[in-house]
Amino acid sequence: MALKQSRFIRQLKPQNIRWLFYLAIVLAIAAWRFLPRPWHPTLTVETAHYKIYSTATEEQTSHTGRALEILYLAYSNRMAKLKGWQAEHPRLQVKLFKDRAEMRWINPGMDWAEAFYQEPFCRAYYSDGEINPYHWMLHESVHQLNHEVAHIAPAKWLEEGLAEYFSTCQLTSNGLAMDIIDLNTYPVWWMDEIASSSNLVENIRNGSVIPLRAIITGKGGPAMNQNVNLYYLHWWTLTRFIFENKKYHDHALALVERSGTLDAFEDLIGPVDQVQNEWHDYVRQLKVELKAEDRAHYKNRKVPKPFETPAPLRTNL
Repeated sequence: MALKQSRFIRQLKPQNIRWLFYLAIVLAIAAWRFLPRPWHPTLTVETAHYKIYSTATEEQTSHTGRALEILYLAYSNRMAKLKGWQAEHPRLQVKLFKDRAEMRWINPGMDWAEAFYQEPFCRAYYSDGEINPYHWMLHESVHQLNHEVAHIAPAKWLEEGLAEYFSTCQLTSNGLAMDIIDLNTYPVWWMDEIASSSNLVENIRNGSVIPLRAIITGKGGPAMNQNVNLYYLHWWTLTRFIFENKKYHDHALALVERSGTLDAFEDLIGPVDQVQNEWHDYVRQLKVELKAEDRAHYKNRKVPKPFETPAPLRTNL
């Protein structure tokens, strides 16, 4: 084998060798840029439903475990009637990094993402610099719950909308307040970008509203990579509108069961163009309620963290 390889190399022309050298460089750069690097957690925390591998502090990890359990309860209360719901399951697995820098070093090529779920792990960092250091983790944990507990695979708008619906609610020591929006969560702090005018037609013209038909089908809207925040705002507000609106609340789970397709939406919720008007009014009202000065209040860190004293958890060092 070695003799054949040596003979093959000698037969190569200088130009071929040069191209092989360039290919090796490209492959090396790609590996450095995209392949995960070794990671060694310093502790493991187990809760009723989660197993957390962590390099954050024990206190931060325990707080995260408590936040995840609060989310699990809130998600169960809303979603447990789904046909595919699995009440008994192994602990959901989480990798909690001590900070953003470590997470991005271990998981290169993340682009703009702050956390991600890839079975079997939900991966996020403890964002100590934010008032709510858990919302990135909670968002990705909803994706994990969708896949591993509820066994649903909604359309993009509803998959992301559900993740935002739960992760933007106010996290308190008593639970997840589903009727209160946490101003210090993504994408809430970008509310100024959506529905800039009171007129729906004008907003579609100026690009601050994407027609709901394009949102639901995933076709015909502006480029996603140039309008990330705007898409997330649409996915979040539309999902919240359906789940919290008395008129549509009872059809929300059926819509999830049918994956949130356009046909399902129009069968269960109503003609998309008609609902679009109601949703637009809802978004405009949200913008009034979530006043700019209130968002600044949260950004200036004038409120406490969601909770300070976690419930006892079992820790395996």
